[in-house]
Amino acid sequence: MASLFKLFLLITGSFACFYNSVNVYAANVFVSALYGEGSHFLAASAIGRSLVARGHNVTFLISSAYFEHRIKNPKFSVFSYEIFKHPVPDDEVREMFHTMNTLAFIPKDKQFTEMMKLLTGRMVDDCEYIISDKDFVSRLKVMDVMVLDISWPCVLMIREALRKGDNSSRYISMVTISHTPSWSGFLRSSGSSFTYSYQPEFTSGLPTRMNFIQRIQNVLMSVVINFLAELAFSPPYSKIGKRLGLPPIHFAQSYSDFDLHLTNLNFASDFISPLAPNVIPVGGLTANLASPLQKELEEFVQSSGDHGVIVFTLGTYLASITTIRPEIVTMFAEAFRRLPQKVIWQLKELPDWELPSNVKAMPWLPQNDLLGHPKTRVFMYQGGNNGFQEACYHGVPIVVIPLQGDQYDVAARIEARGLGKKIEKLELNADIIYDTLTEVINNPSYNEVADKVSAIYKDQPMSAPDRAAFWIEHVIKFGGAYMRSPANDLTFIQYHLIDVYAFLTAIVVVFLAVVYYTLKFCVSLCCRMIGRGSSGKSKTE
Repeated sequence: MASLFKLFLLITGSFACFYNSVNVYAANVFVSALYGEGSHFLAASAIGRSLVARGHNVTFLISSAYFEHRIKNPKFSVFSYEIFKHPVPDDEVREMFHTMNTLAFIPKDKQFTEMMKLLTGRMVDDCEYIISDKDFVSRLKVMDVMVLDISWPCVLMIREALRKGDNSSRYISMVTISHTPSWSGFLRSSGSSFTYSYQPEFTSGLPTRMNFIQRIQNVLMSVVINFLAELAFSPPYSKIGKRLGLPPIHFAQSYSDFDLHLTNLNFASDFISPLAPNVIPVGGLTANLASPLQKELEEFVQSSGDHGVIVFTLGTYLASITTIRPEIVTMFAEAFRRLPQKVIWQLKELPDWELPSNVKAMPWLPQNDLLGHPKTRVFMYQGGNNGFQEACYHGVPIVVIPLQGDQYDVAARIEARGLGKKIEKLELNADIIYDTLTEVINNPSYNEVADKVSAIYKDQPMSAPDRAAFWIEHVIKFGGAYMRSPANDLTFIQYHLIDVYAFLTAIVVVFLAVVYYTLKFCVSLCCRMIGRGSSGKSKTE
């Protein structure tokens, strides 16, 4: 009898476990990571692979301009794809991103507006093209969760298009993913706080410990960025909505009712931010254990001896820098020629002269695997967030040359944490490159900090992609309403307690006024009484 009872408990327990997990068994996950190219796609695909490993079906929204490039890679063949076409030829789309990266070496104050001009029109037109496809919207109605990159506001239009349909009885969980150091508008929309005294604004490149002038810069830059973002995104996408019968959007505020927000940061290397419970740090999405290098590359690395190797890249797009800025290639080659280390350089087109003998140029680098190699001494690059976290994970000191966008923020973190040094792009010359690399390689303090940060990165109960996948499953099962900050329901006046401070100030003012006029009356009364007493005494005399 006891055995039968145990068997009954085992069966019912197994059924209960199955019942509790059935809500996320083979869930349909839709992921939008910009056009399916670059660092945003690589980070999101790491989450996608973890979800696939857990038995889910993952579908990526991807541009027709980059689909062929992705599907040929076995790593990405585990996904399904929704391929969107453009109202212009694919070559024009690829050329747009190429042109955007030619802006890398112009002054920082001109970059933001130029990049916004270049991107906004193309992305708005593409969004309308996507949303107008009723079959596409209909196919999305089988999804259980949508993981949407905040860099492209079209994801908000996709959500509204789904809400418009007859799918109201079926709840689709909504998750955002942010691939860059936190932007104040995004943090506030998630219900988190943003304090200008120690939280640098996105693209500001400011440290967390700011002096008075820097705090002024931080506030003013935040006002400008939030205004420009709202101006650039809300009106054009709202016009799309109006034409398609969808409600208008307000860029930052529209993310406030999402179930979950994934942000690609790790507090071992990033500045501290107070986050609401539904904001989950998943920094290090593309960082993992290094795989063995191919034979030819391994032989080159081993030939470096005790001096080791330097890994150098300016990113995928600027791997074509030979044709964009040939004089910069000459500058780096001069610096590398003087170094005892071997250099592995991502360079698609070779110059018409011979590179130094200690340099190996490659059109594509197995970046994570090189950073995890014991002979890698320093990582020199442009400051992308994925590369930053891969270097941190593997404990490699960094020389950063920030070129655009959030790369200025990454550079500020590298210097503030003592992980390496920054070179200003407009001050580049062979001597500065040589001196900076020599300093970072030979100064043991950078290695000590990098080793400590690496230990923290690795001392986690699960990897960053698995953490993201766990929380996505969690909101499929339970939703995210219980984690949502009540700050989202407050007005600007209520959130900042302006009404409370105004009320308390009024009380203090009224109290002081009462005290002042009471004392004034008492003094006046005393003066009159003294005056009467003095006049009566004079008459008596």
